[in-house]
Amino acid sequence: MRKGLKAEKGAAAILILVILLIVCLLLPVFAFSIDRLAAQNNFDKIQDTISISVTSAYMALMPQFYTDAIVKLDPDLFSEKFNALLIANLAYEYPGIEIAEEQIFSDGLPVVCLRGNVFNLAGVHILVKVPVRHSISRMLIPKNEKHYEWITVHSDVLFTLDN
Repeated sequence: MRKGLKAEKGAAAILILVILLIVCLLLPVFAFSIDRLAAQNNFDKIQDTISISVTSAYMALMPQFYTDAIVKLDPDLFSEKFNALLIANLAYEYPGIEIAEEQIFSDGLPVVCLRGNVFNLAGVHILVKVPVRHSISRMLIPKNEKHYEWITVHSDVLFTLDN
């Protein structure tokens, strides 16, 4: 009878060790995976918002040129309209965005933007810095006082031409 109880105690200890091993090893891996997915989701949302803001500013300023093959834009007017639209679209979820680089290409094509991409059509090169909240697992790390992380989003958007 005593041998049977000792064998069951050993099995319970092994079971507890296996459960602790799963909790200590697998949960951080899953948390890291979820963090990566959340960061990619934020990046995609910001890039889509930039594209929508560029298209909206273009359509607001150039309604008569939707079907022209040559796009001529006033860079200052476009920049003013685009900045207002981008900040309005991102301000609710990402307060404190910064537009680090902005280049409008409509003349002298093909042109190379500051990040090395070639523009064969008229378009806009944008580099935006956005503060993004950390996920819960990152906020639990000791000595992590910052609750925001700045991510940089580079986007090159071409103006759509209907030829």
